[in-house]
Amino acid sequence: MYHTRIYYQDTDAGGVVYFANYLRLFEKSWFEHLLSLGISLPDWEKAGTFVMVKSVRLDLKEKVHYGDEIEVRTSIVGMKNAQFSMQHEVLKEGRVAAEGETLMVCVDGSGKLKRIPGEFKKRLHADF
Repeated sequence: MYHTRIYYQDTDAGGVVYFANYLRLFEKSWFEHLLSLGISLPDWEKAGTFVMVKSVRLDLKEKVHYGDEIEVRTSIVGMKNAQFSMQHEVLKEGRVAAEGETLMVCVDGSGKLKRIPGEFKKRLHADF
């Protein structure tokens, strides 16, 4: 779970969150979520496992404005071989304002797909 306030830099000329900035919110949330599962991406990168976004889906449901406080919730919703999926919900005043999904892949240092390492998978599985 990631809490933040919407700042001027997050918005468009109409004072609402610019759609691409939801991806930044998702990224901050999934990074924090993985840390809460005991997965430190910098540590895994040192060991030769990198995580990259393969695809993302975004569904905007309600406007989020400059100054609003939000919560972003992330959970693991799928996993196989070299990839895992995360679902995201952006909540404003307890209501879902946006939701999305991020498909992540594991790669080695040269960018080649690799299976999710056992310990990494075990930690993801704890949330799945």
